[in-house]
Amino acid sequence: MDAAPAIVRTWPWERRVPRDLGENMRYRRRALRLAGRDRAIQRDLRAKARDDLLFYVNTFCWTYDPRNPSRGLPSSVPFTTWPYQDESMALIADGVLTGRDVAVAKSRDMGASWMALAVVEWLWHLRDGLSFMLVSRKEAYVDDSGNPDSLFWKIDFLHRHQPRWLLPRGRDLGDRDPNRRLGHLANADNGSVIDGEATTGDIGRGGRRTACLVDEFAAFDVKDGFATLSATRDMTDCRIFLSTPKGVGNAFHKVAREVPGVLKVDLHWSRHPRKARGLYRARPGEPPELLDAWRGEVDVFGKDGSRRRVRFPDAYPFVADKKLRSPWYDAQCARCATPAEIAQELDIDFLGSDCQFFDPASIEALRAWGCRPPERTGTLSFHPDTLAPLGFADDPHGRLRLWLVLGREEAPPPGRRYVCGADVSAGTGASNSTLCVYDEQSGEKAAEYANPSLLPADFARLAVALCTWFNDALLVPDRSGPTGEVFVKTVLASGYSRLHYRRRDPLARTSPLEPGVWLNPQAKTACLEEYRDALARRRITNRSETALAECLQFVRRMDGTIEHSAAVAAADPSGARAAHGDLVIADALASLALAALRRPADPSAPAP
Repeated sequence: MDAAPAIVRTWPWERRVPRDLGENMRYRRRALRLAGRDRAIQRDLRAKARDDLLFYVNTFCWTYDPRNPSRGLPSSVPFTTWPYQDESMALIADGVLTGRDVAVAKSRDMGASWMALAVVEWLWHLRDGLSFMLVSRKEAYVDDSGNPDSLFWKIDFLHRHQPRWLLPRGRDLGDRDPNRRLGHLANADNGSVIDGEATTGDIGRGGRRTACLVDEFAAFDVKDGFATLSATRDMTDCRIFLSTPKGVGNAFHKVAREVPGVLKVDLHWSRHPRKARGLYRARPGEPPELLDAWRGEVDVFGKDGSRRRVRFPDAYPFVADKKLRSPWYDAQCARCATPAEIAQELDIDFLGSDCQFFDPASIEALRAWGCRPPERTGTLSFHPDTLAPLGFADDPHGRLRLWLVLGREEAPPPGRRYVCGADVSAGTGASNSTLCVYDEQSGEKAAEYANPSLLPADFARLAVALCTWFNDALLVPDRSGPTGEVFVKTVLASGYSRLHYRRRDPLARTSPLEPGVWLNPQAKTACLEEYRDALARRRITNRSETALAECLQFVRRMDGTIEHSAAVAAADPSGARAAHGDLVIADALASLALAALRRPADPSAPAP
């Protein structure tokens, strides 16, 4: 009876488990051989596994990858973790044990699902009385005995590769385990449970949970995503959200980038030692910056499908786009069909993973070329009855920004003519009402104003005062919906007459000309396309870095229309109290009017 403790003392349980695949296999075989039927060693190993997540994973867990045979490996291999996985799994476990939400934004093929499930299974396996919920968008991804992509399949796989003495009672019976049924797994030894649901079900009907794991969250339907957030909030203190990005108009982007207090884990491909071999960054016209010491031979693929073997870095064709790259990354980019796919699958780029309407590189070039800080920032006061402007006052916290030098009267130069685009919100704080003023002759932005709290009628009175101040600027409002109607009627009631007129149906010559622009989806698309073209051809100059940055939030939808990414998430119960591209709409309306002023006049239109 004294021999077992002696064996335990000489076995290096406390040393780091080797991560090299061959050494790890030998370590595991020796551990299992020594444990054999020796219950003392089994208890020692079990206690060590309970206290050390990484010991448990690297000694007793396996993973499955059907691509492995083409890489010279069996499809089932020991789970040996990389340093980035050690750190990430520790953060996930900390979130569960301390009751904090965790958002894991990942490049594709970083092992995130296996990592998170290993943490959940470890706690279920070796801690008493815990309760977990696994959620995916389809039932087949929750529990399907024939689908290796399903969450419960992975847990069953972990157990199939563990020694019988480590498994809870019943698990050694495999499919005949009385504690295992569809979407449910109970631990007969300690009372812990794991349940699973798809978003089509009533998530959370099982009561309170220790943690809830939500897989590929960005792929959920937008309404289902926000409904899942709402349903799980009171169910548990810890929700583990896993996903590659899929734009910014969804619940995953909210928790991964905007909600405070969430533990954020980014699994970028560059953290994977094999994918990052030959890490570099190259800028046009400069030698590449080599970011690691790896050297070797790599495959380079041509556009015609050819493949050649070259020495890195000596003969390597570096891509000079200033991005973080490696030979692995370059090869994966060559396999992607679109920039959006690269952004989604590789770059953890939420904006880029949408089908962006404005080209990011073009916007960056415009920002470098034309943007500059405003000359003045402040407020414009005006008479409450006549709406006559009374003067501009500097205020660093003011909402009116000017990109022009005021004249002697502290007013815009009297010899210049201006147009002013107006995007009207409800004034409830959910999005901004905006005014953007452009010089008619030069096409340069002269001013912008944004306020989320002005009611449409009050915003209309301010717009009249501002346009009057800008030498009776031509006002171009979005007349869509009740807010636009209130705005236009208030402007007309004030007596201000310099309004942009447009046919309600631009394609019908018999359609009456009316003040304002009705931005239905098709009209908005045409307006934004005209604005994009005006920017690209530099017919207008947008000085505002904020306004140009908002351009990157617009996406082209499957029906061809253009929408702000936050508007796609209209189901967001929070109201999304942030910019919704309102400056862009006001800029586009001003650009539309400038283009109309440069065309031959419509004889049936009122004089501006």
